[in-house]
Amino acid sequence: MKTEFISFKSLALMVVAIFVFSSCEKEQDIATPLSTMADQAAKGPYWENDKAFDKEMQQVINSMMKMMNQMEMTCDPDIDFANMMIMHHEMGIKMADIELKYGHEPEALELAEKTKAGNLASIARLEAFLASHPGTEPLSKEECKMFMMEMREDMMAMMHCMRSLKDTPDPDVDFAQLMICHHQGAIAMSNTELKWGDDEMALEEARIIIEEQSQEIIELSEFVNEHGVPTR
Repeated sequence: MKTEFISFKSLALMVVAIFVFSSCEKEQDIATPLSTMADQAAKGPYWENDKAFDKEMQQVINSMMKMMNQMEMTCDPDIDFANMMIMHHEMGIKMADIELKYGHEPEALELAEKTKAGNLASIARLEAFLASHPGTEPLSKEECKMFMMEMREDMMAMMHCMRSLKDTPDPDVDFAQLMICHHQGAIAMSNTELKWGDDEMALEEARIIIEEQSQEIIELSEFVNEHGVPTR
């Protein structure tokens, strides 16, 4: 059976009644910074680092979301989940690298190292899965629409979470809050995989991601609560 490849961009046209995302809105999303330039966080001891942090972080988020939106889907939930999660993890690794470059709190730097190591390990397992499963088993056309809508919802919820955050003068706090949103996205995508997937290797990876990143969300939240959110 010939597999029909379909992208998220194509799906958006098929479900326009459910998701109304105009091209203008998409361009605006990509161009919108984490905080408006006119409302920069007040200068503080980490102002220069924070300014560079914000710029590089926004570039990573924009680039990765563009790649994920343009990814061709096979309608095989296990394969698509693995490919999308690899991209998602790569985004997380780059976010951690930016924190390691500009952060200053030892606990936040340790959390960045931890999430980076976890993402690298997960990528290795997902790549092993893909190498051992070269073929695809696509869902039906209607099931494919539902699966892809749910994956898109997961990504849009993550992006809404990130865009809703208020920028602070502290890159460590910004990193922790952004990474919480990022992990929530991974957990949502993993739950979607558990709903639609059927390969035990992929399902087990989804369960690992949910367990590990749920724990990291607790640790990141504790850091923010203990460190405090700087005011402008």
